[in-house]
Amino acid sequence: MRCLGSAAAVAVLIGTSSCGGAGGKELASRPGIPRVSVVAGRPPLSVVEREGDAWGALAIAVATQGIAPERGATAAVALAALVEDRLAARGITEAVVVGGWDGWRLRRLAGSPADAASLVEWARLTMLAPVMPNDPALPAVGRKVAALARRPLADRAVVDVVRCTGEAYGTGDETAPSAAELEAWRRAAHGLGRVAIAAAGNAAIVNAVAEALKRGPAWPLAVANAQSAWPTGNEPAAVYDASGEIAPGAARVLITARSTEPERAVAAAPGLGDPSGPLASRLAALEAPGHVRSVVATAHVDGGCVAATVDLSPRDLVSDAAARIATAAVLARQELAVEISDSASMPGELRGLLAMRSSDPREAAERAAWWALAGRHAGENETRLAVTVGVAAARDGASPVTGDAPDSPPLGARPTPVLEGAIRAEIDRATGASRVPVIEARTRVERGQGEIWVLLASTCGTLPEAIHDAGSGAVVATAAATQAAAAADDARIEPFIATDGLGLMAHGPAHAGESPPAHARRLADIAARALAADALVVERVVRSRTTLLSRSRAPEERALGALGSILAPGHPSWIEPLGTSFGLGSASDEAIAMRAATIRAGPMRVAVLANTNDAQADAAVRAVDRWVARRPGEARVCPPLPTLAAVRPGTYAVELTAGTQSQALLALPLPVGDESARIAATWTAAMLGGQGGLLARAVGATVPGDPPSPALARAWSATVVGAPRAPALVIRLVAPDTTLDAAVAQTRALLGRLQQGVLREEDRARATMSLARDSMAPSLDPRGRVIELWRGPAPLASSPPLDGLRAFAATTLRDDALVIIALRPARGE
Repeated sequence: MRCLGSAAAVAVLIGTSSCGGAGGKELASRPGIPRVSVVAGRPPLSVVEREGDAWGALAIAVATQGIAPERGATAAVALAALVEDRLAARGITEAVVVGGWDGWRLRRLAGSPADAASLVEWARLTMLAPVMPNDPALPAVGRKVAALARRPLADRAVVDVVRCTGEAYGTGDETAPSAAELEAWRRAAHGLGRVAIAAAGNAAIVNAVAEALKRGPAWPLAVANAQSAWPTGNEPAAVYDASGEIAPGAARVLITARSTEPERAVAAAPGLGDPSGPLASRLAALEAPGHVRSVVATAHVDGGCVAATVDLSPRDLVSDAAARIATAAVLARQELAVEISDSASMPGELRGLLAMRSSDPREAAERAAWWALAGRHAGENETRLAVTVGVAAARDGASPVTGDAPDSPPLGARPTPVLEGAIRAEIDRATGASRVPVIEARTRVERGQGEIWVLLASTCGTLPEAIHDAGSGAVVATAAATQAAAAADDARIEPFIATDGLGLMAHGPAHAGESPPAHARRLADIAARALAADALVVERVVRSRTTLLSRSRAPEERALGALGSILAPGHPSWIEPLGTSFGLGSASDEAIAMRAATIRAGPMRVAVLANTNDAQADAAVRAVDRWVARRPGEARVCPPLPTLAAVRPGTYAVELTAGTQSQALLALPLPVGDESARIAATWTAAMLGGQGGLLARAVGATVPGDPPSPALARAWSATVVGAPRAPALVIRLVAPDTTLDAAVAQTRALLGRLQQGVLREEDRARATMSLARDSMAPSLDPRGRVIELWRGPAPLASSPPLDGLRAFAATTLRDDALVIIALRPARGE
């Protein structure tokens, strides 16, 4: 039984519509599900009772695994030809008999119960009749074996692949068997233990087949099925010359994964072959993108197997070919292992669905018959993987596998020890790299919460951005979030945009019946795939940039953008991570794509708030790490921090649109990397802001207990911005245009008094209470908690002493260090 996972595969394979699964209780009561009956001395019969077909169908499956294994597919092809010719000699010409690598299958329509019953009897006679020295079918057998020889393997290195897929290829030693050989093969294969029969159709047809099988004589025993030789999983990659099979200079990677349970292999095929699935997406995100050509899953008598074929284009292998091939091979191998491991094992349900979903009764019967032979491999439930690489010589024969030595062989030259060694060495290096986590992880378990929260972000934040692309990282995060949300079902996806981090946040409840690890993997996959693998859709990039451009024109964003240009010369997004109008308008689509690539290639950190246990959190971390492409020896570091020009204090004017409220920002730069200064600035901001704060007394309405005074400002606040690269204490005043200058003057006077040491203990106590209130809201919101987990707790647990705050004010709140941004609406003539 083969199940196709990709529409790009060859047409002889069975389509993807046959793959899938459903709950056992639902299937048990649904018509069309095969029933397997076993009568002593007879092959097992799978009955697929269904109505509506104009004709019924009969199918027979025979396993030849272990019979003349040195002859490859010859035994199966020869036995299929023998049965086909004998049936034709009796006038049964419509039967389709196909030989594969380790078995053959027959299927034929049955127009009536009598027709179906007679077909069972004729099939038994043709299969059990001995082969005589001058058997009339021998010429037909010789012709089919000769045709097999004309369909040779591309190379002996791909034998493991065809064993996996079950397709018939010649191995170069195809000679027609003698009558004695053919008879030995027939006796070994055509008997109990290697034959299964299936009937599909209405009740009359399937009952006629069952009765005919029961009335007939008992069948002889066949030679017991032999367990196939599985790879150990430690074999080095096989390398062969694929010239003529693929384009010059190209490469083909073939991965086979054997599972002890055939259902797992077949259930994994749809996801692996999905053009928008994890395998295709991860390969497409590589430096040398890989294209999934086909995914074929096969059920065998001793387990299942999946074979994936991945092609790499010649233009992507002009340099560093061996490393790029190895990266794709290791990624594909990893993805096959994950998909098979995650596939549910449900023998009855899956086998039934594969037959039931067939629209043609012949196909339904054939699948039911083959599945009756499928069984488990003896041993532990495990997956064994093998890698085969085909390379094709470039037209000029000059494409190197490695550029290290001048005598390196051309890519695709007849495999030599140097060529094979180069690819195998790179696969070993890539395998080692894949086992080393590249994502920094911080996890916490909050049992009883309704959702899991995953925050994945670049730890470089806006560091790489300059004037011409300020906000490009915000575009990447916003576009990735909207792109992920479109396919996230009930999960919520949000962009995370800050000066110290750019990424995605995913959260959502578990689905019905979803295990805690599966719940965590689903959310982690959504975030990691969008940020670390999938290419951004141009339309979403354009839409995200338009949204951010519109926001950048708001007064607050314009003020922060202008402030960023002064406090972080050349890097305004260090202050305003959402970007500036100039930066967002200047960055092209190509620049945004490059910014996305920079984020993916740099260091990332994931924070996970699990709601069950540590294993659930670990599952999310592993899922995220799986999506991050890596190469051996690569260093994931942020770019070096550039040296900024000195901040130029003074007053700067920004013109707003008419009708907009005037406002001013007063900023005092803080020392970069001085954590004690940041803490003192945070407490100072708390003393300045809020109801009853120092700013309220200076520019606000009359405070109870103070002498009456007019309000110079309508709103005021104080905060610390720009951490960690351009930190500053910033005061914001919103006032009528007529009183803005007076409000600024009063604020400067207030700062002057604070510098002189007028801070009081009650000011510090009020700031402590204010900060405690401010921290309560994030602590009650999992969104705030996952951000805090990602960043790490800020060291604000204890209030600085009053003397420390006065010392900070004396050195920092200097009037000659003030940067003032005055924003006023345009004035008429």
